[in-house]
This record gives sequence, structure tokens and C-alpha cells, in this order.
Amino acid sequence: MLDTITFDQLPQAVSVILDGIAEIKSICKEIRGKESEKDVYMTIEEFCAYHPDHPSHQTVRRWKRLGYIPFYKDEETRRVRFKKSEIDAWIASSRHMSREELNAIEDAKILAQRRQLEFGGLDDDD
Repeated sequence: MLDTITFDQLPQAVSVILDGIAEIKSICKEIRGKESEKDVYMTIEEFCAYHPDHPSHQTVRRWKRLGYIPFYKDEETRRVRFKKSEIDAWIASSRHMSREELNAIEDAKILAQRRQLEFGGLDDDD
């Protein structure tokens, strides 16, 4: 059961609460640091479920065979594993622009060319 806090005790109570919050934040930061050090490995099934396009096992095996994707193979069990952090980096590096992004870039180029023509090009010294 909570004790009753008087108005005079309020600053001290708030201080105790803030100290507790600071300690909780410290513990959470420490836990997050340990989790980031520990990398997660995925099986082919987990990779297929994790990848945004959900490729088939056959597609993933082809990517592996052709060297498109980073992977690890256990020599004893001969099982293939994928390091999550490397897969995240691979997905980010191979990202293609959406049709809307490509259209926006083309529209910007066309607009720049029109403005250049309207003002007589860049070679004019006027």
C-alpha cells in the first residue's frame, strides 16, 4: 500500500522517482547493448519469411550459389545460415527505387530542362 506524501515531502519523492527512472534507463541501455553485440542467424526458412519479397527456397539457393547473398555454411552439419545484420545491409544496398521515385526524378529533370530553355540556357552571360 502506498504511503501518503505530504506537500513538503513532494520534492524528495520526485527525486527518488527520477533516480529510479535513471536506473531503469541505465539497465535498459545495458541490455540493448548486449543484444546488439549478439548477432542473429537465420535458416533459409527464416530468411524467406524475413525478406520483404518472401522468395522461395529455390530462389534463395540460386542467390547463394551465384554469390549474390552473404551466407555461412556449417562444415559439420552443412546447414546454411544467414547473419541478420548482413542481410539487412544487403537488402538496403540492393534497394531499387519505386516507380513513383523514378517518376519524381524524371519530372524534376524535365522541369530543370524547361527552366534552362526558358532562361536561354546556362551558357548565356546576361
